[in-house]
Amino acid sequence: MPVYKGWKVALACAFINFLVGINYTWSIYAHGLVEQKGWTYIQAALPYSIFLFCYALCMVFTGRAQDYFGPRPVISLGSIFAGGAFISCALFLNYPFAAAILWGLPLGIGLACCFASTTPAAMKWFPPQKKGRIAGIVVTSTGLAALVMSPFIESLVRKSTAEALLVSGIFLAVGIFISSRFVDNPPGKISDLRHWLIRQRKPLALKDLRLYLLWLMFFLTTGTGVTLAAHLVNIMQVQAKYPEGYIAVAIFSFGNASGRYLGGWLSDRAGRIQSMSIVFGTIALTLVSLMVIRQPHLLMFAVCLLALSFGGLFSIFPSAVVNFFGEADFGLSYGIVFTGLGAAGIFPYLGGILYENQGHYVSVYALLLATTLIATFVSLRLRNAYG
Repeated sequence: MPVYKGWKVALACAFINFLVGINYTWSIYAHGLVEQKGWTYIQAALPYSIFLFCYALCMVFTGRAQDYFGPRPVISLGSIFAGGAFISCALFLNYPFAAAILWGLPLGIGLACCFASTTPAAMKWFPPQKKGRIAGIVVTSTGLAALVMSPFIESLVRKSTAEALLVSGIFLAVGIFISSRFVDNPPGKISDLRHWLIRQRKPLALKDLRLYLLWLMFFLTTGTGVTLAAHLVNIMQVQAKYPEGYIAVAIFSFGNASGRYLGGWLSDRAGRIQSMSIVFGTIALTLVSLMVIRQPHLLMFAVCLLALSFGGLFSIFPSAVVNFFGEADFGLSYGIVFTGLGAAGIFPYLGGILYENQGHYVSVYALLLATTLIATFVSLRLRNAYG
């Protein structure tokens, strides 16, 4: 039963992405490291920046690997790296730079193995008119992770950040590995599948300017979301005098998850490029509001709206890649675009530097606003040039 099997694969992929979404809770761990281990905010931001760089860079290779070997073995390998990252980091918390490498590097590899495999595997089971929504469903669970996990992680971190990292690593490794057993490509011989994909092939993406414009927009806009993910607990403390920052992390997670589904729906209805312009504009307006908001509830609303837009990017961009370049090289094409997220990893680190020097986040918002406006301009030019 192809339809039943397709939904079974999609749900397994969604659960794997749910586990992958633990990275959005980093600000909780970071706050614990500052309070318990005496790390600076720059040191606490470094692991997340290293993770983003490795995560996005490895997407090129893991995306290509799943194109040729299938999703299951790649995800299985990812479970080892992802779980090992948290466990090894917990053993070196007295050495911030070593801990940053031991968390960021293997976690980036592990999550790239998972994320590069789940969305393509699920999308291949469904017709073109449903791909945007399926991508939205699969990636929505990534955003939900922090909503569910943040209270538990907060309680663990309050007792011991090292213990929280160890428990998280074991849970991640076991959960991803078991779920990978349910993920596979559609039925048929590998050669038959490749022949079908070749018939769907469009001009090689590497020769198309649109691929690099997509990369640029992804880089310029995802920086906002990952910066908030890395600093949100401290933002709530500094900007609104609100000590329960994990609640804001959960709200960010809810917006992120909802945006991933709504982004897929919007891209199917309004078109990929038009959807980008709408989402970019929303991010820009929200950043302006963040510069002046000081009340906790209004700040949380702005965070939710920004997370909604940020989540939408992860449905709109893969759908755009499929539309522009076809499915034959989706892993490679989207992997290249996804490296923009790795480059955006510089923004959380810059945010830590600006905060340490100024004691507030206004300059951080201004920087992110500038990058978002540039992306909006690029999207308008792309829409005019290619429709």
